Amino acid sequence: MGTLVTPVPAAPPAGPPARPDWSATGRGRWHVLASPRTFLRLTLAGVLATYLAIVAGAVVRVTGSGLGCPDWPTCHGRWIPPLEPEPLIEYTHRLAGAVTSALILALPVLSWIWHRQRRLLVPATLVPLLLAVQVPLGAFVVWLELPPMVVLVHLGIAMLILGMLTWLAVQASPAAALEGGQVGAAPGADSTTAAGQRAVLRRYRTLVTATAAMVFFLVLTGAYTRATGASWACAGFPGCTVPETALQASAAGAGGLVPIHLFHRFTAYVVAVLVAAGVAETWRVRRHVPALRRAALLLVGCLATQVAIGAGAVTLGLPTALRGAHVAGAAATWASSVLLAALAWRTAAGAVWAPGPRGRASESAPAEEKRAGVTLGTKTRAYFSLTKPKVILLLEVPTLAAMLIAGPGWPSPLLVGATLLGGALAAGGAAAINAYLDRDIDAVMGARTQLRPIPAGVVSPGEALAFGLTLGVASFVVLLLFANLLAAVLAQVALLFYVFVYTRWLKRSTPSNIVIGGAAGAIPPLVGWAAVTNSLSPIAWLLFAIIFFWTPPHFWALALILRQHYARANIPMLPVVRGEDETRRQIVYYTLQMISVTVFVFTFGLSGLFYLGAALILGGVFLYLAARLWHDATTRAARILFHFSMLYLWLLCAALVLDRRVFT
Repeated sequence: MGTLVTPVPAAPPAGPPARPDWSATGRGRWHVLASPRTFLRLTLAGVLATYLAIVAGAVVRVTGSGLGCPDWPTCHGRWIPPLEPEPLIEYTHRLAGAVTSALILALPVLSWIWHRQRRLLVPATLVPLLLAVQVPLGAFVVWLELPPMVVLVHLGIAMLILGMLTWLAVQASPAAALEGGQVGAAPGADSTTAAGQRAVLRRYRTLVTATAAMVFFLVLTGAYTRATGASWACAGFPGCTVPETALQASAAGAGGLVPIHLFHRFTAYVVAVLVAAGVAETWRVRRHVPALRRAALLLVGCLATQVAIGAGAVTLGLPTALRGAHVAGAAATWASSVLLAALAWRTAAGAVWAPGPRGRASESAPAEEKRAGVTLGTKTRAYFSLTKPKVILLLEVPTLAAMLIAGPGWPSPLLVGATLLGGALAAGGAAAINAYLDRDIDAVMGARTQLRPIPAGVVSPGEALAFGLTLGVASFVVLLLFANLLAAVLAQVALLFYVFVYTRWLKRSTPSNIVIGGAAGAIPPLVGWAAVTNSLSPIAWLLFAIIFFWTPPHFWALALILRQHYARANIPMLPVVRGEDETRRQIVYYTLQMISVTVFVFTFGLSGLFYLGAALILGGVFLYLAARLWHDATTRAARILFHFSMLYLWLLCAALVLDRRVFT
């Protein structure tokens, strides 16, 4: 008998499998609707349609076309509006709203039938509920003839819908596309590392979520500013010039518009600080999570554009085009902030465990665990120490002295208190940002710096940066509101010069760092003088010069004491680069220059004999201690000179005030 041979089927052709022909089965359209990609595209279409509806609503508002169709849902009793500008603009807004509504109503249907995941069901169900409030509210806006507060609520709900749809779009995106996956620890991480990763992620999520909430609050304050007419209360940027029309409105009983306008600006400053902190934290994530970085860059771009539009609007008299663009920019900024927050909530814990500067881990799991157990009192003291209060006290004395001698009379207590507060906030903010930038060298310089809040693990780098930026913005606002624009700008110049010129550039590159960088510490008397006079006179610049030449001998005495610390961190301070003998010699030279500048105040006829005598006596003691340090070359001599230099500055300022106010 022959052998029965079973035929072997031919191997399938190489290559990707062919897509199933759903149309052949009659079920194609249902499978297309059930596809996650379709749901995502529908959500993205809803985001775009909602944004366009908001922009169309802004165009309606700024062009005054809100009553182009005085009835609802028809327009002048017809479904096709009259071919006139105002009815067409208003009807375009209604059509955009109708398209948006259709897209929104389709989302919960698809979600409940095919995509029953909690992260999709909840937002897909909440959006139609918001729509159910928004549509009747839009009708009321027309029927009640555009009451301002109803328009504000209408815009607020539209923004909520936009944010909810943006959140839903991120949740509907595949995890692989987000390159973060679901929340969890990094593969292979032990329990301690996983706990640290979760702590980093939790704090990052809190920061970006708070940023999104503040952006929404900023949108509401902007809408309220427009609704109350406070948009016209301030002209110019960053200062506030009250126009004549606003003064007349205030005299007629419509006061309070300027504070409303300034509160909106202050909120914008706070948002800018939060965005900067969020971007700084985002940049710490690993390179394999680019979605977060792209979202952060988008948020920065939208916010920068929005600030530029707002500044241009108040400077150019609120033209129609810029007012409409301001609303469009607000919607884009809000959506970008929600996008970043939503991505953070979908990112895995292991993805945000980022390497810090120079490839080292910026934070360790034990540090995260330590911060988790820090008490409120300990953290409060840590934040206070970040501001370097001793340095603030040292700088406040020249500021106060300049204020007391600037004007013909005594300055008001409110102005003095506000100026000193603004200066303290600027100095504290600069110190906190400096702690953030120098966290790597603080960790290796020695026990003195290792106990600072960031190396000790009490405050995270991101928290320190956010704290410093917040203080800087608060300083600008306080000085702008209670002093003047010149004083506010000078304080910010000091902060920026200290952070970027001294800390970021000179400190790690040249032994002359403190000579040039000392200009930042010499600006406080200029701030005090400008706060009183709104100008700068020769004596103000002489006070600047005195502190400028006082700074090198003061700081180099400390550098001699801490020479080994700076050498350990590879910081090119003068004692490290040129040796201790050259540093002592330079201290004597700069002391002589400082004494010469103090005498110039009398030479130019800006003070009397009492000040001259005090300056010569104090300068003589300073020079004696500097010469003694040059001769003895001991740490004790350096420490004596360092402590006396602080007393010298205070006594010299006191002598100048007494001379001008009592003896002259």
